[in-house]
Amino acid sequence: MDELRKKVRVFALYTRLFILILQFVCNWVIPDHQAGVFQWTVDPKWEPTVLDRVFGYLLDGLIRWDAHHFLHIAHHGYTFETNLAFFPLYPLLVRTLASLLFWMQSDYMLISDVTTIKISAVILSNGFFILATEAIYDLSRKVLKDEYLAYKSALFFAINPASIFFSAPYSESLNALLTFFTMTKLAKAFSSKTCISIALASATRANSVLNAGFVVYNSLKIVATETIIFVRTKKLAKEKAEMSTTIANILGDALIPGLFNLVGCVGSFAVFQYFCFTNFCRVTKKNPVDVEDYIVEYGRSNLLKVVGDDPSPWCDYEPPMAYGYIQKVYWGNGFLQYWDAKQFPNFLLAVPALSMVFYHTYNFVNSHWDYVKRLGLVDNNLLGMPRRPCLDVRQHKVLPRECLVYVIHATALGVFALFFMHVQVVTRFLMAGSPILPWLAAIMTTRRGKEGVPLCEDNSHEVLMKIECRSNLLSNTDTILFQEKLDTDTARWVMMFFLGYTLVGTILFCNHLPWT
Repeated sequence: MDELRKKVRVFALYTRLFILILQFVCNWVIPDHQAGVFQWTVDPKWEPTVLDRVFGYLLDGLIRWDAHHFLHIAHHGYTFETNLAFFPLYPLLVRTLASLLFWMQSDYMLISDVTTIKISAVILSNGFFILATEAIYDLSRKVLKDEYLAYKSALFFAINPASIFFSAPYSESLNALLTFFTMTKLAKAFSSKTCISIALASATRANSVLNAGFVVYNSLKIVATETIIFVRTKKLAKEKAEMSTTIANILGDALIPGLFNLVGCVGSFAVFQYFCFTNFCRVTKKNPVDVEDYIVEYGRSNLLKVVGDDPSPWCDYEPPMAYGYIQKVYWGNGFLQYWDAKQFPNFLLAVPALSMVFYHTYNFVNSHWDYVKRLGLVDNNLLGMPRRPCLDVRQHKVLPRECLVYVIHATALGVFALFFMHVQVVTRFLMAGSPILPWLAAIMTTRRGKEGVPLCEDNSHEVLMKIECRSNLLSNTDTILFQEKLDTDTARWVMMFFLGYTLVGTILFCNHLPWT
């Protein structure tokens, strides 16, 4: 519905403004913690202009932690081996926009290239976030088939517990946009759009390679459906059952387009690994002569391997993949590598997100067992069996059975983060790659007696009033999210999780204190 889509877009914009103001105030009031981590390398001879200082004053609270890697890559390219943990699409877009902004004011030199990179990164991250909020609204309508839950899910995404990472120079916003867009299109059919968007997502973050699971699942579903239709048609009317038609449908609708999408998904990852190999294994870069002296000096003083240095052991791997080696050596990731008593506080940070996902997965399997054991590939009607009535999602607080593949995907992300990663990042890991947490938040905070609102393509006043009140539709910030009564302790805990992590996370992040 256009009215709700507009409301979602405006609300997302105002949440970004709130985050930007909050980070500025907190960065101004609270002294920065010296984290001793990688810093974006800037020419020590750089003399900032007045506007450079102003924008730095406004935006430097966002340039923390991994943001330094993204901006360093956008400014200088991949100069250090540690940078290879970060995929290229987001820094490339930042660099492109920054070059345009710098060119537009180059005659006046009001701001330097350093500041144009900062501005470009913040504009893109927040712009992509607003588009991602619209994308999850469209995906929710397509999958949940409920106007109220789709709208509420988008609102929850706009205040998600990892909000600061979607405004800072991180790739989370871009990845969420591309992933949700891909999921929406895949829910309809394979197309050139899905092939391009899934490839771009894989060029944004490594975990987007797992989106290949949606391609495989959709292909299997088409194959199963076509096969069963053929078998049933053959039993009922042999003369109408044509094997050639079934094979053509499977090839044309599932296997061939699915293969193209898989190649796009995995291909982006493979191409970047090839880039890493050619640049850091002395295939094209023989020595660091093309790197500025101050960058090399920073690398040497911090014991970082500079492009052109002696190759690392991963160059001899078969195949030579940098990503796993970089994650293990530089970031300490790996199976149970993070399971240490001193990391207990970080495990506590991950508890809300992981408990929501894992507990719901358990309930989902129990509630939809008949559907789950067939992997959701076959509809009962196609088997000549009566379709069992769907459970009321509000009554049982579980997602509809059609969400099976999304539940599996989110569970896989959660398990991977728990056992192989710095577990505290799981909140933004899930928010940037899966719609499950906003969906669960929408369902868990909806009172049991509230009826569903079927999809409506026009701006029906009657339907709108079932979802949002008139005064809220006219307001930029007022929504049902903060006005509906939360009737259970679970609902209240979910709201505290989303709002509390948004506030505390922003305050800690902008002062270089550890967060998710």
